[in-house]
Amino acid sequence: MKLGIIVPYRKRPGHLRKFRESIESYLKDQDYELIVVEQNDDLPFNRGKLLNIGFQQATRKLCDYVVFHDIDMLPIDVDYSYSDVPRHLATNFTNSNREIFKTYFGGVTMFPIDLFKKVNGYSNEYWGWGFEDDDLLMRLTEQNVFTDFEVYDVPKESTSGVYLHGDKSYIECKNTIDITNDFTLHCTFKPDEIIPDYDKDFDEYCVFSIPGWDTTIGYNSFNRYKFECWDIGENCHQITSEYSYPKLTQITITYNKDDRLLTMYQDGQEVGNKKVVRKVLDTKKETFYIGIATLDREDDIKSFRGFVSDFAYWDKTLQKNEIKEFHDTLGMGFLYDYNQYNSAQNLKIYYDFKHITLDNQYQYDKGKVVNLVNPKNFGITYNSIPKSQHELEQKRISIPARRSSTFEMIEHTPEGYLEGGWKSESTRLNQIRFYNEILNSKSNLTQDGLSTLKYTKVSATSQDNYTFISVKL
Repeated sequence: MKLGIIVPYRKRPGHLRKFRESIESYLKDQDYELIVVEQNDDLPFNRGKLLNIGFQQATRKLCDYVVFHDIDMLPIDVDYSYSDVPRHLATNFTNSNREIFKTYFGGVTMFPIDLFKKVNGYSNEYWGWGFEDDDLLMRLTEQNVFTDFEVYDVPKESTSGVYLHGDKSYIECKNTIDITNDFTLHCTFKPDEIIPDYDKDFDEYCVFSIPGWDTTIGYNSFNRYKFECWDIGENCHQITSEYSYPKLTQITITYNKDDRLLTMYQDGQEVGNKKVVRKVLDTKKETFYIGIATLDREDDIKSFRGFVSDFAYWDKTLQKNEIKEFHDTLGMGFLYDYNQYNSAQNLKIYYDFKHITLDNQYQYDKGKVVNLVNPKNFGITYNSIPKSQHELEQKRISIPARRSSTFEMIEHTPEGYLEGGWKSESTRLNQIRFYNEILNSKSNLTQDGLSTLKYTKVSATSQDNYTFISVKL
């Protein structure tokens, strides 16, 4: 079986030299063609289109299968042998903590020739970094080409909550939370799928907020759950989860005043912590919100869309074993101690959102939710919809079939998610295109791909089993 290694390339000669030396040494006993496709223009980089061009070259070289290979990944322990289904190979790195989330399909990907043709290749319309591989994975799903999959399970406990659906859908609560002393905040919720806003650099959906210098729990368009607060020096402190899908999730935040340590847990497991050098800022607001960040900033309300099951506040730093306990025993509640959980006496606010009384049973414009610790301290709901967990749609996601492999990364600045944001505006534009035009409808594979590929060849050289082709897009 003849292998075609296809590499997209622009202006990284040092990387190209290292990659050629590495791959040629690694594949010295294998029948292969190395095809490097250079983008020789000033347009934003288009990885998908370059790989399509390389694929055409591989078919002319009579390759039986191809591996689309980023230039910064050098093989250490990789099985490049033939697979009759697409496989993702970029699974492990010796010198990088690169995040490999479940649907990641970039870096190094293997395809039989016939199956890449079946999905009409990559889209040619993703300029700059990102989302061309998400589009390709969706094409596999639509064409019933083999992938693994995962279903977001909804917990079996029979419970209900509230569905919030935009700017005018939220819950207003009396704020008795003291974030300058020991505290624990907890919320169970499921965001809706991301709907990117064209006017924003990224999207943020606040499920909980003390407004002012906002103290928030939320989900964002980087597919991460996040906690944020400020200190008295007006410094922002954030803790974010790894890449995680919008599924029913428990987020718990603890703060230890003596150590000034903030810790975030997701579904009972610690995901990060942050030392706060200066005192946490308390904005002294009389209310906090479930479902928005604030009502005062019309252009930055950060409305949450999705299901919320509960919210709780303790005036104590709960321990790891307690947090794990109430995650492992879903449905037990927080009003009474049980097993490892022994902080019921420190519970000050507990909203279980199945306990909502509407002013009019046929309308959802206004109602009350009871604080189960102090019934006089109730919350006011606006345009919320009572909903059972059993009404939540299960979400099936495709996951690439994988072959465990190990690479060394050549050091360079990351191109995608970097320090809490997209490095490049083009990535945001790609995200908007994918989520708003592709994900919620279907891919455009019949009108966009190998069959519509256009480019201008600048030059091409071949020697032995190495081809370098330079193109303008």
